[in-house]
Amino acid sequence: MRNNLSNELDEWYFGDYIQNYSGENYNLLTYGTIVIFLLAVALSTERSLQPIFYEIYIPYTFNLVELFFISDFIGKIANTWSKFNYSWWGLLKAFIGIRQLIDFITLFLLITNFFSNDSLGVIGLYLSKVILLIYYSKLRELLTRLGYIFLKEPAKTFFPVTLLAIITYVMASLMYLIEKDYDTEHFGSIFRALWFSFVSVTTIGYGDVTPETLFGKIIAGIFAFSGIICVTILTANIIDMNSRYDLQKSENQDETSRKRLKI
Repeated sequence: MRNNLSNELDEWYFGDYIQNYSGENYNLLTYGTIVIFLLAVALSTERSLQPIFYEIYIPYTFNLVELFFISDFIGKIANTWSKFNYSWWGLLKAFIGIRQLIDFITLFLLITNFFSNDSLGVIGLYLSKVILLIYYSKLRELLTRLGYIFLKEPAKTFFPVTLLAIITYVMASLMYLIEKDYDTEHFGSIFRALWFSFVSVTTIGYGDVTPETLFGKIIAGIFAFSGIICVTILTANIIDMNSRYDLQKSENQDETSRKRLKI
């Protein structure tokens, strides 16, 4: 029953992506192809590269990606059609669905160049493909875990995040008042000061902006220490919720096993 259900839910892909190991490998191949495509798009916008990149390497990469997704789309249609005994309904079914639509549109745009490869629509569609692949693969377990961590008891995660946001804004306001006459480029407004405040409170600390006055440095140190406390609380709460998820999952599995033994 489980295998039939999996096939029905995942009929658009080669094999059974939910349970079949080779299907997972094909997922990784698709991820890699999309990553290569997005990297090629990014490189195509960089004008400092040698001409050979624009004339040979990048177009060649786009052609390979195009061939891969043409084969991918034809294979998916054949796979879906075969599961309906090659009936007319099965052929129609191969073109109905959100995943089928996204695959068809991305392939159409890639072949026809209706939009440039670095356009928001094309990049967005490929990112949508990645999201759908994640959802229909075993990475769905990761999404379930993250949902439990952040949504089961929102106060445990959103409280330290909210506190961080408040501290960041208060620090930006103070740094603006203290430093605005000494560094107008970085502290000339509260909005400008938010960058320094954010990297300080979140303990990123790029070091690209520093206060000029002694009082400003003291305030920055105090708020940076407050940020460390908030980040520590957030990390501890995430670890705690992750442990609870594992415990609940184990209890559910034990309960399922007991029910099967009774049957």
